[in-house]
Amino acid sequence: MAGLLDGVKVIAFEQVVGVPASTAVLADWGADVVKIEPTWGDWQRSLVSFNRGPLLLHLEKGDIEFHFEFLNRSKRSVALNLRTEKGREVLYKLLEDADIFVANYSLDVLKKYGLDYASLKDRFPGLVHCVLTGYGSKGPKANDRGYDYVAAWSYGGMMDLVSSGPDNPPPISRPGMMDIVASAHLTGGLLAALYHKQKTGKGQGLELSLYHTAAWTLGLDIQTALFGHPQPRWDRKRAPNPMYTSYRCKDRWCMMCHPTQDYWAPFCRAIGRTEWINDSRYATMESRERHAEELVAQLDEILATRTWTEWEKEFRSNDLIVSGNQTIAEILKDEQAIVNNFYTDIEHPVAGKARLLNSPIQFSDTPAEITGAAPQIGAHTEEVLLATGYTWENLATLKEEGVIP
Repeated sequence: MAGLLDGVKVIAFEQVVGVPASTAVLADWGADVVKIEPTWGDWQRSLVSFNRGPLLLHLEKGDIEFHFEFLNRSKRSVALNLRTEKGREVLYKLLEDADIFVANYSLDVLKKYGLDYASLKDRFPGLVHCVLTGYGSKGPKANDRGYDYVAAWSYGGMMDLVSSGPDNPPPISRPGMMDIVASAHLTGGLLAALYHKQKTGKGQGLELSLYHTAAWTLGLDIQTALFGHPQPRWDRKRAPNPMYTSYRCKDRWCMMCHPTQDYWAPFCRAIGRTEWINDSRYATMESRERHAEELVAQLDEILATRTWTEWEKEFRSNDLIVSGNQTIAEILKDEQAIVNNFYTDIEHPVAGKARLLNSPIQFSDTPAEITGAAPQIGAHTEEVLLATGYTWENLATLKEEGVIP
């Protein structure tokens, strides 16, 4: 069955996480994604460890890097030395019938290689050109390198909002977390530009920054601040709504999300405190906020008396909105994840049987599909170039000149 984006050709001059996560989804949806790598490869391939966990395994049939497998399944890899003029000419040739060119190298690198939008728009008027930057294309940080840790998590205000105060070290984001958020915006923007191209035949330039992604992700905080009413940092023990925060059960934390008054009576019944329903200290949203610290302290004591499984039965029977905090290990085995098609099993050429995480959107008529493992460096160079019009003699010359491996 043809995928949703069957016939769409994407040339991805990409590295690490931000753009590869977007093009992985496009590949799942049927697009032909050609990953352009330097002859030494995307450096994500050789990332050895992160937070002490192994990422790169040396197996009998070759190496496997876990992040790279997630981000680059179902793609084709072309290795080019873009430091050579002929290498750039090969890339321009590939762009002749491409629908999308997407990159997350810095703007100075793109300009150096003639791959910025200004350099390509007249030569390829139907091309959708998209760049993910750290901080945007203008201003003093335009050419700064900016991975998600610095440009989004730190500079974008997230690290400050979740920190526990100026005297305590702020938490570190999970690897690539804001890159993944940015990739969703990239995918949506690319599809919108493709729709515009379908109607007009014209391509255009798209730009997204990790910094703006962080600002949008914190949009509820930033917009209230724009109106002159910045919100204070949340304190769990003084939660403005004690039914909208986390509590520790006997065996694990749980999260409650009860934003309106309607949940108060069912909540009191669930925890066995029906006398609180009309208690003047707690009966309304306003009174609970005034007495938040004492109410949270009492709820801490109550919730700690039972396991999450025991509490969950009470909460569910009263139609409350709650969940226990799951670990990654639990998500891997969670029935809810499995029956909702979170994972695909593949036969990996290096690792053997392997399970990959599916992209989240599910289509009824054109289902997303992982068609293969991430490619080895330049695995499809000859295949792609031959289909573009190069001959075997041409390829031999390009190899001799160090343009392709």
